[in-house]
Amino acid sequence: MSDLNKNIPVPKSMNKIMHPQPMPKQPVSQSINNSTSSSVGNSHLPVNVSAEYKTGTVASASVDSHSASASFDNSTTASANMTIGTSNASTNIGVNAKTGIVASASGGLDGNNIYANTSYSDTTEIHATIESQANYKGVGTSTKVDAYAKSGTEVEAHMLAGSKGLDVGGSVSSGSYIGVNASNTTSLREASVTTSAGVSVGEHLEAGGSGEATFKNGKATVGVSGDLAVLVGVNVDVSVTVDTHQIQKDAKVVATETLKIVNDPVVQKVGNDVANTANKAENTAKKAGNDVNKAFKKIHF
Repeated sequence: MSDLNKNIPVPKSMNKIMHPQPMPKQPVSQSINNSTSSSVGNSHLPVNVSAEYKTGTVASASVDSHSASASFDNSTTASANMTIGTSNASTNIGVNAKTGIVASASGGLDGNNIYANTSYSDTTEIHATIESQANYKGVGTSTKVDAYAKSGTEVEAHMLAGSKGLDVGGSVSSGSYIGVNASNTTSLREASVTTSAGVSVGEHLEAGGSGEATFKNGKATVGVSGDLAVLVGVNVDVSVTVDTHQIQKDAKVVATETLKIVNDPVVQKVGNDVANTANKAENTAKKAGNDVNKAFKKIHF
C-alpha cells in the first residue's frame, strides 16, 4: 500500500491546505464618502476649510506570518474644520459627529515585541475642538480643548511588551454624559512633556488606567494615566519623552564648538596672558614672603 501511495500525485488544492498562504486584507465596503476642501486668505495668513461625510459599512481582515487584524465600521460620521496660520503658528477649529458601531482587534509580533490591541465603540457623540500650536527651531507648545456630548458604550485595551519596554492599559465607559478635556504639550529639542486633564458630568460609569515605560527609535517615554467616573468624572494624564538622539546631536555640536573656541588664536593668546599674569603674581607673592622671612630673622628678642 505504501508503494502505491508514492505514485499518487498530491492535488494542488491539497498543497494549499497543507501550506496555507498569508491572507491579504479582504475589505467589504458598502459606504458613501464625500469630502471637500478649499483655501482662502492670503500668503501672510492662509486659511483652509474642509468638510467630510461618511456612512455605510466597511469591514476588513488580514493575517500573515507575524500578525492578524480585523476591523468593522458601521457608522455615520460628519466633520468640518477650519485651519488658520502656517506651520510655525496655527489654530484649528473643528466640529465632528459620529453615530454607530466601530470595532477592531489586532495582535502579533513586532521584532522582539509582542502586542495586542482591541476596541469597541457603540456611541452617538459630537465634539467641538480648538487646537493651537506654535514652534520655532525645535521649541514649541501646543494646546487642545475638546468639548463633547456622548451616549453609549466604549471598551478599549492595549498591551506592548518586549525590547521596546512595557505599555499596558484599558478603559470602559457606559452611559450618557457631557465633558471637556484639555491637554498641553511643551517640546524642547531634547524632551517633551504632555499633561492633560478633563471633567465629565452625566449618568455614566467610567474607569480605566494605563502605564508606559518604553524606548522607541531613540526616544524614552514614561507616562501614567487614569480616569474614574460615577456621575462626575475626572481624568489626569502625564507623559514625558526624552529624545536621546537629539541629546547626542547637541552634545556633538557643543564638543565641536568648544574645540573651535579652545583652538582659536585669540582665545589662546588670552589664555597665555592670563597664565603669564598668574605666574608673575605667584613670583611676586613668593618674593614678598621671602622678604618677610628675612626681616623676621634679623629681629632678635
